[in-house]
Amino acid sequence: MKKIRFLKEIWKASRPLSLTLALYSTTLGMAVAHLEGTLLSGDLGFDLKLIILVTLAGLFVQTGTNFINDYFECEYKNLHFKKGKKYSFLGKKRKAFDILIFLLGMLSFLITALLGLYIISITTRKLILVGVLGIIGGYAYTGEPIVYKKRGLGTPLSFLLMGPLMVMGTHLAFSQHYSWRPIILGLPISLLIPVLMLSNELRDFERDKSLGIKTLTVRIGFKKSKMLYLSLLSSSYLLTILFVGLNLYPAATLLSLLTLPLAVKAYQNVAKAEKKGVPVTNQLHLTFGLIQLLALFLF
Repeated sequence: MKKIRFLKEIWKASRPLSLTLALYSTTLGMAVAHLEGTLLSGDLGFDLKLIILVTLAGLFVQTGTNFINDYFECEYKNLHFKKGKKYSFLGKKRKAFDILIFLLGMLSFLITALLGLYIISITTRKLILVGVLGIIGGYAYTGEPIVYKKRGLGTPLSFLLMGPLMVMGTHLAFSQHYSWRPIILGLPISLLIPVLMLSNELRDFERDKSLGIKTLTVRIGFKKSKMLYLSLLSSSYLLTILFVGLNLYPAATLLSLLTLPLAVKAYQNVAKAEKKGVPVTNQLHLTFGLIQLLALFLF
């Protein structure tokens, strides 16, 4: 029974539901490569291997970020095991389970690095900078001494790292050249990343404010953060319509407009700092992203 709970707590710390962010961003980079005709080289074995490796690298870097976030916020957010002996670790007293979570996070980053080095060896050295920024950015989200989340940079940097950087990096692995195209075409889905981050910040506004955690929402205030949430959310839909009008997107991506009622529901909950705001926003990201990705690949 204890082993089952132990494994459940590790699973909880990895936050598996959030991994769709990395999955969608890597798939989005591949979708743009597909639109350009650079996704497949003609060697099916090589192409499948590269698709799997790039996807795994994205999933592991986010898993590492989740574990590190869980470790540094476990004192007031994710109390897995309340009882147990504490040990000195990185200048603080931590339970053995918390230390394990930190080590699992670093192991995830190590696996990401090894995957990245292999991908670079079979594609292009241009990926080195993308990989380094991704790993450092993932750790520094809540990892000391940087902790950019507490500097009000959690939402914007999460957007840049998990959105444009990961989308561009994935596209680079297949096209072997830098391009603004995947960044621009990826915006409708990528903009839902800061929307999801803001849903968390708005929910935790009072707690973060009382603890002195200066997230973007704490810095600019609840009302302005709520308006930012709405602006970014609206931009995802408006850009979709614009891209279809410019023939950059297939018309089938307009099917993502069917999620508008869910978007309204998400905003209504977030605006009241309801706990449901986070899962509903996550559901919106899942549905909106899935429709768009299917449309980009199939039409």
